[in-house]
Amino acid sequence: MSYGPFDLRGIPLALHLNGRVDVPALLDACAVVGRRHPVLGRVRVTRTETAPERYRGLAEAEAARPFDLDRGPLARFTLVTTGPGRVRLLFVAHPRVFDAGSKDVLLRDLADVYFSRAVVPRPAAGPPAAVPPDAAVSPEAEAFWAERGRVPAGSAEPVLPGLRAVPGGTGPGELVEMVLGASESGALTEAAGTLGATRFELLLAILGVLLRAYGTERSPLALDLGTRTRETRGCVGPFTARVPFVPHPGADEEFPAHVRAVRAELRAMYRFRHAPPEPSRAPVLLSYRRRAEVPEFAGVAAGVEWTVFNGTARGALHVQAVDAGRSLTLGLRFNPAAIDQADVARIAGDLRALLRAVPETPHAGIAELAEVAAPVT
Repeated sequence: MSYGPFDLRGIPLALHLNGRVDVPALLDACAVVGRRHPVLGRVRVTRTETAPERYRGLAEAEAARPFDLDRGPLARFTLVTTGPGRVRLLFVAHPRVFDAGSKDVLLRDLADVYFSRAVVPRPAAGPPAAVPPDAAVSPEAEAFWAERGRVPAGSAEPVLPGLRAVPGGTGPGELVEMVLGASESGALTEAAGTLGATRFELLLAILGVLLRAYGTERSPLALDLGTRTRETRGCVGPFTARVPFVPHPGADEEFPAHVRAVRAELRAMYRFRHAPPEPSRAPVLLSYRRRAEVPEFAGVAAGVEWTVFNGTARGALHVQAVDAGRSLTLGLRFNPAAIDQADVARIAGDLRALLRAVPETPHAGIAELAEVAAPVT
C-alpha cells in the first residue's frame, strides 16, 4: 500500500487531568500500557511544559506531526504541564496499529495502571490478529462482496452543495462540528425505537436521505465497521474494516422501508466484515462509535477530547459520529480544495434539520423528508 503525506498522520486523543496529579506515576503508566499492547511496538514517551494559552497550538502540531513508517515509533505520548495541577496527556498512534475503538481500551488501561502503580505489564503472547483465523475469505464472502461490487445504472458520485471535485485518498482537511444535546439525542433514541432500529442504523438511513435530497442517484457511502471479537475486545489495534454500503433511498420510498433495508444490509454485512473487499474509492465515509465513559483517575478530575482533529480529510466528505447516549457529536471533515467551509456548514445544518424532522415524522416519505433537507425554491 502506498502512503501520501497526509496518510502519515495518526489518530489523536487528549486526556485532561486537573488536581494533584502524580506525574511520575502517569509517566510510568504510559510506558506500562505501551508494553501491555505489543502491537504498538516501541512507544515514545516525552514530557514538556507550556503556557495555557499556547497549549492548543502545541496539541494541534502534535496531532499533525507525521510518523516515519519505516523507522517508527508508531505511537507516542506527550505529557504537557500547563500550570500547577493541570496536566494534558496527548496520545497519537498511526492507523497501522490503532483505531478509534482502541481509545477506550487505552484510557481504561492507563487509569488502571495509574491507580495501581503497576510497573509490570500483563503478559502478552504477541500482537492480536485483526482478522480472526477462522475469518479467511470463503466462497460465500467472495460472492457477497462481488454482488455489492456490481455497478447498477446511475452514478454513485455524490452531489453536495458547492462540491467541485471528489478527492482521491487522504488530503488536507478542515472540520465542521455539531453536537446534539440531551433533548435532540433523546428524540433520536425514541425514533429509533419506533422504527425498530439502532441509533447507528437510523443515522445511516438519514444520511442516505440527505444525499438523495441533494440529487445523489446511488449510494456513494462507505462505512468503517469494527472487527473486534470476544477475544480481541480488550486489545489495542487496527480492528476496523472499510466497506461499501449499497442501499440508497428511492425518491418514492417511505422512510421506514429504507430503515428496514439499511438494517437488513448491516446484519448481512456483519457476517463478512472480517473479509472486506479490496479498499475502494469512498466519496463519502461514515465512521460511528459509541463512546465509553471517562475512566476514573484516582484523586483527580479527568476529561477526554475524543475527537482531536489531525488536519486531514478523506474523499468528498467524512462524517465522524461519536455517540455518548445523551449526546451525539458529529464532525464533518472535508478537503477545502474540493468544497468550501460555508457549503459544509450548510450540509451540517441540513443534516441537523433531518435529525430533528425524523423523530417528529418517523413514518414520512423520502420525498417529504428531502424537502426538509433541500427545499425546492
